[in-house]
Amino acid sequence: MAAQGARDPGTEKVRAITGLIAVVVGIAAVVGVAVVAVILLGDKNQEAVVAIATSALGIISASITAYLGIKATANTSKEATAAVSEKSGEAAVAQHETAVAEREVVVKKSKVDRLNKEIEAREKTGQIRPEVADELRHASVEAEEEAREVGPTGGGG
Repeated sequence: MAAQGARDPGTEKVRAITGLIAVVVGIAAVVGVAVVAVILLGDKNQEAVVAIATSALGIISASITAYLGIKATANTSKEATAAVSEKSGEAAVAQHETAVAEREVVVKKSKVDRLNKEIEAREKTGQIRPEVADELRHASVEAEEEAREVGPTGGGG
């Protein structure tokens, strides 16, 4: 069930918003601390004010970069997973269609073999004249070759 929640667009939207809120709150806290420190120091120690402002900007920059990097990685991972899932489905369908086509060829070959045995048996008993038997064998071979060229019937190819 947790895997389904991860794919839910509503859940993804909530995660994105809460992540952004966390980053904004963190930046606001750093700015607040920096402003209080600068006000308390005033004009007394300008070097300390510069150090505090520089540190605050570094923290803000690192926070934003980390948030955007994590967000980009998550989006890329989600897209890659979806693409792999789609390709796996396509591969499974292709494999199934190949197996069905192979089975159909085996069935057709079996039918042609049975037909040829029947023609031979009836020729030996005199039920079919030799010319007709040769013609039937020739037709069955042509049908088998045509079936191999055309491929499976019933939408399998």
